[in-house]
Amino acid sequence: MKQKLPVIILLCISLVLLTFITPSFLHNKKHEISNNQLVASHIYGLIAGNIERPIGISTGLSSDEFLVRTLEQEENIPENIMEEMMSSFLGAVKNQFGYDASFVVSEKTKRYYTPTGIAKIVNPQEDPYDNWYQMFLDTNLPIQLETDRDQLFDWRWSIFINARIVDSNGTTLGVCGIALSMEDWQKMLLAVEKEYKVKINLIDTQGLVQIDTDFNNIKNAYLSEAISDHASEKEFTHTDKAGHGYRMTRFMPNLKWYLVVQGKNEIEAQFAGASIILVIYILLFVCLFLSLFDTNKKYKQHEFVIKSTSPVDELTKLPNRNYLKEAYGELGVFNTTRYKSLSVFDIDHFKVINDERDGDKIVLGIVEIAKELLDDRGILFRWSGDEFVLFMEMEIDEAENQMKALCEKAKEKLDITVSVGLVKVDLSVSIKINYYRAVQNCYAIKEAGGNGVGRQ
Repeated sequence: MKQKLPVIILLCISLVLLTFITPSFLHNKKHEISNNQLVASHIYGLIAGNIERPIGISTGLSSDEFLVRTLEQEENIPENIMEEMMSSFLGAVKNQFGYDASFVVSEKTKRYYTPTGIAKIVNPQEDPYDNWYQMFLDTNLPIQLETDRDQLFDWRWSIFINARIVDSNGTTLGVCGIALSMEDWQKMLLAVEKEYKVKINLIDTQGLVQIDTDFNNIKNAYLSEAISDHASEKEFTHTDKAGHGYRMTRFMPNLKWYLVVQGKNEIEAQFAGASIILVIYILLFVCLFLSLFDTNKKYKQHEFVIKSTSPVDELTKLPNRNYLKEAYGELGVFNTTRYKSLSVFDIDHFKVINDERDGDKIVLGIVEIAKELLDDRGILFRWSGDEFVLFMEMEIDEAENQMKALCEKAKEKLDITVSVGLVKVDLSVSIKINYYRAVQNCYAIKEAGGNGVGRQ
């Protein structure tokens, strides 16, 4: 009894400390989350307010009676007269709204009109950057935001607000829009980041960073973990991160992007509270251990194994992103001409399927089908969750047939549908750009209802 008395006293002290400290710590934590929600909501309102006006302007331009009528009659108007009319129209837009970059692309002639005249003829075969035009039309969306470099302004990063121009019959006449300076947005967001000590990002539905205060991250970094938050447009999700950090995510319907706000919790308060609770639990553990076992018994030391970052996906045994980085280097460029096509596909409505069925079994099933169709003529990666990437040793027509077969077999064998994006490999650009183009085609299929193949 004398040997156990110190243990009993220590246990009582620990319980008292736990009773008083834990509610206070949890209250402070709840209050901190509430404050984080308020900050994130303020940032959401700031961004929504600054993008609402330019979206409204682009939408208004697309339905402007003069613009629609002029494009309808374009083939009957001499080029120099047409150029003068469009330059005058876009110059008036510049003077009225203050945006330096405004444009109109004609579907009939593919002329790229600006306030200073015809800048170019849109031709993706000669200039891969012109792919944006057809990719936007393929989405069937009336308006879309796109982050890209502006060829007419020293390749500066800009936020393009593209709007579809249609006639009274719904026939597409072209695309118009304005471009916002990325530097202006970065200055605005940087001031907010400094004020609230947070990091702000806008990412697309694949997790690719579209807006960042660091130019190096724009369309070059991914926040895939934020996509797994499954955020809605109604409210922010709140996720605690390792190292006393947090992440808040919310979908912005006007942009079709996610707003991600990341920051640090109150380190001093959290560290102090967590340290005290940790000490208390250690004391409880020691007390219980000493009271149940002989104090002379040797403790078995546990071995903690830290797994290194593996280039192989644990479930499917397929190569993953880490493998790609190891195989193709930091720049991520194709070092071989063997791959002719690149495909991205994922399972439609996978979250619902995963909740109702065995998600792992479905993933393994689609991998088996994809491997069979690939027939060792390429390489299959598990990119993230239900998203897969294929480097294919097939010309794009054959690759398209194989991916259509994938859609059919997935429906037949697994009772699921998949959306596929396909591109012809462009060796003049990085793997990331090839991948992003395929993702855009995949996204277009999803927007159309899924279960199909989109190609460039």
